[in-house]
Amino acid sequence: MTTGRDDAQRIAVIPAAGGAPRAFLPALEDSSISEYPAALAPDGETLLGLESRARGDGRTVDRFFLVTLAGAPSRAPIGPDGGLLRNPAWAPDGRFVVFESDADGFRDLYRMELPSGQALKLTGDREGSFEPAIAPDGQSIAYASSRDGNAEIYVMTADGGAPRRLTDSPGDDTSPRFSPDGQAIVFLSARERERGVAVHRMGRAGEAPRLVTPAPPPAAPALARDLSFSTDGSRLAYTELVPNRGRAAVVVVAFATGEVTARSDGEGIDEQPVFSPDGRHVAFTRARGRRSDIARMPVDGGEVVVLTSGDESHWLPRWISDPGCPRSEAPRVDLPSRQG
Repeated sequence: MTTGRDDAQRIAVIPAAGGAPRAFLPALEDSSISEYPAALAPDGETLLGLESRARGDGRTVDRFFLVTLAGAPSRAPIGPDGGLLRNPAWAPDGRFVVFESDADGFRDLYRMELPSGQALKLTGDREGSFEPAIAPDGQSIAYASSRDGNAEIYVMTADGGAPRRLTDSPGDDTSPRFSPDGQAIVFLSARERERGVAVHRMGRAGEAPRLVTPAPPPAAPALARDLSFSTDGSRLAYTELVPNRGRAAVVVVAFATGEVTARSDGEGIDEQPVFSPDGRHVAFTRARGRRSDIARMPVDGGEVVVLTSGDESHWLPRWISDPGCPRSEAPRVDLPSRQG
């Protein structure tokens, strides 16, 4: 998870049962650099982190680093150094990472080979390409792009070839995610104004898009975000924000039926859900006032337990293996911004 106040942020860890956060990595000499846990490798043995430092013009310069989780964690910087780096996605075999960057345009997708760190530009659209997701077979990449006007979902080969549009709606379609079996893609869509932004699913080739949760439109339009699958693909979690109320809840649904199995109270801002390795809980960020903490909730509903303590805010949970934080049935935690 990320821990800090309004200046530099750092990566910290807590035990699965909760407790006082402790530093995950040795302190940096430059205290103006913030660090974030970006994405865990598929084998669970390596964490891709992001360090971000402010420039004089108000922009940031980002760089990825790798942390091997066995033994004493340490940083190994990798890849390009410059511009904004966001939304990294690991290949299933761990041989490369695809990410989003503004280093050579508004926003494009790049493929970074591992362990060399060599980066290949995959897209070059003036309007931008965003939010890559790699298929479980590693052969294709789904992503959002505004190249044809509003944002739609596209797919291309893993080396950037043969881009093909999958969606066509008047509202933006964004944030694609492959189901773990590779047979479906879930995404966020504003195609039905009365719903706001809702979670949809379609076949891998773009066929039969439909709502994940087939329910009547809400009383007030809501904005879904933060899509997250359980490892076995049986459940999907997301954040449901009601803007005019300033509240957000974490929602867990059975993916096959769309049945809601758990929902946080949404009395403040609950967001950024991520499933435990055994699929029994979701960890998420819970913000109340100016402070945020890491909490957990059973996927079948039940008590929400706040896991963090202390004076600082905590957000961006990630479940990792760490000798000082043994796994159990509950969470264990880990890009910039407390609001995603």
